[in-house]
Amino acid sequence: VVGVSVNETRDPDGSGRIVKFGPDRVQEFLDANRPLSMIIRAHECVMDGFERFANGKLITVFSATDYCGSHKNAGALLFIRRDLTILPKLIYPMERSQNAWDQNMLRQRPPTPPRPVQRARRLGEDNGGDW
Repeated sequence: VVGVSVNETRDPDGSGRIVKFGPDRVQEFLDANRPLSMIIRAHECVMDGFERFANGKLITVFSATDYCGSHKNAGALLFIRRDLTILPKLIYPMERSQNAWDQNMLRQRPPTPPRPVQRARRLGEDNGGDW
């Protein structure tokens, strides 16, 4: 892929709002934003936990193993050394038959506190819009 094109895999409805970009766009972004020399991004499930693209100029990292309980993907952490080399550490999913949660610890854990109410809602200025 060169430039920008429609991503049929992630945009099955064909809205055209989800695109994929080529390595040329990565380099173009880095050239326009010196002194950046690499992009590290997250929150896209990649099967091996991390993935290099554009000759290593863009790295995708995803730390959640077995995403949504169905992907069987590894997760990864990236350690950046003092000399700025990047060392990935993989996290492999566990078998679902194993229970990793300490049930006693869960019983002792306090509940999650409620979220504060938005100011506009408190004051009755909520017009029903998206939050």
